Amino acid sequence: MRIPLFLAVALLVPAPADSRLGDLQRQIEAIAADTKATIGVSIVHLDSGRRAAVRGEERFQMASVFKVPVAIAVLRAVDAGTLKLETEVEIRKKDRRTFGPLDDAWKPGLEVSVARMLDVMLVDSDNTATDKLIALVGGPASVQKTLDALGVPGISISLDEEGMAAAMRQDLAAFEAGAWNGAAPDAMTVLLARLHRGELLSKAGTERLLDAMRRCRTGDKRLRAGVPAGTEVLDKTGTVGSCANDVGIVTLPDGNHLVIAVFVRGGRDNAAREAVIARVARAAWEAFTAAD
Repeated sequence: MRIPLFLAVALLVPAPADSRLGDLQRQIEAIAADTKATIGVSIVHLDSGRRAAVRGEERFQMASVFKVPVAIAVLRAVDAGTLKLETEVEIRKKDRRTFGPLDDAWKPGLEVSVARMLDVMLVDSDNTATDKLIALVGGPASVQKTLDALGVPGISISLDEEGMAAAMRQDLAAFEAGAWNGAAPDAMTVLLARLHRGELLSKAGTERLLDAMRRCRTGDKRLRAGVPAGTEVLDKTGTVGSCANDVGIVTLPDGNHLVIAVFVRGGRDNAAREAVIARVARAAWEAFTAAD
């Protein structure tokens, strides 16, 4: 049974009153008002349940953020024994996605393990690996079925990478608004909170996914740019058209954790969108590390 999004968020943990939380909420609203872009933000302090959001239940285009749910579907299949990490699959000419960052490495006839494809999908945001993995679990509908079975609301997956490219050509405005592969920021923080708590995968699967997010190479100017150097950030970015996103788990100095999802659509350019994400991360960091 799918739980309504507002209930899923509320079920994370009861959230006590906190004046700093009100300040954070106002800061996020000010950042949103200060940019020409449309931004959606959801921030949850995992250990206390305190949260702040702007457009938290509004749908945004996930872009490559959807690779986290894809990874969950793949690792659920591994946990169920229907897929093996060591299984090698052949890369055919038609499998190659020319917009993938590792495209030159995918020579037709190359055999690549499921484990390797998972890694490059999450660490390098590779699209060829993504579509091969989606096909292995039965297509986008199967990924959605996994989310539904887990009771995860607010995330819709209907297209693979090839399908998303076609949808952009069909109706760019609708695509960027999340008509396909859209998600609410609150939904992403719920998903990551449950992942971090080990509620979605086996211990081995959870550790594998989180470790790959820890090594993500595509987000240095986003959430990571808003927190002090050396801070542990486990994240997954997404970039397409006028959309730039980052979702992740940040470890605070006291060992507690923040889950942050920031989706940005429109605005001046990608550098400006990345700067917005970093500003939100900085505001969240300062709010939850300020002295009492």
